[in-house]
Amino acid sequence: MEWKSLVVTVLAVFLTVFMMSPPEPPDARASGQCNPNKKNAPQMIKIDGFESTWQMQRGCVFPSSRNVSYVLKMFYKKWKERFGDKDGLVLKNMNNLMIEWDSREKIITGTGFDINGKPLTGKARGLTLLPGYIWVWENRYQRIAATALVHELVHAALWAKNKSHGDPDHEGPDFAGWTPEHTKFIKEINDLLARLDI
Repeated sequence: MEWKSLVVTVLAVFLTVFMMSPPEPPDARASGQCNPNKKNAPQMIKIDGFESTWQMQRGCVFPSSRNVSYVLKMFYKKWKERFGDKDGLVLKNMNNLMIEWDSREKIITGTGFDINGKPLTGKARGLTLLPGYIWVWENRYQRIAATALVHELVHAALWAKNKSHGDPDHEGPDFAGWTPEHTKFIKEINDLLARLDI
């Protein structure tokens, strides 16, 4: 009788362990829906708090979708306070955004501009390719404050408002929209994120 009882106990323990879900890896909890088992395969991760906003990343360490969500919410709140969003165009755009994170800088093949509107060549840290598509270099610091995300969000917001461009020459004379106030806004947001270690 004893061995039957032992077999039943072992079988019960085995079934309990077998039927339980494996524990969620810590990196997956920290980064939302990211699957750390996919290693460096590209993954589409939903950004909470926004209707159809996603990020594409490799790996689950940086950037966490939770931090990106926080940055987007903070950006919009401060944008609305500073620049307004009477028709809700900026919020609508932020609800339909794709952010692609990349571990490598992109070579600028077309015309890029520095903050003063002067032509620029070399490597880009961020690009707003469409009002709803942003590409961002992750950089080696693994802090959103050290990336071009906030800068590119300004381009996307301006593009959403004027519907024809995101003012690619910044404070230069060829396109309208970007002002010294926008440049100051980016620095303020990034300084705040740096203090929060995000």
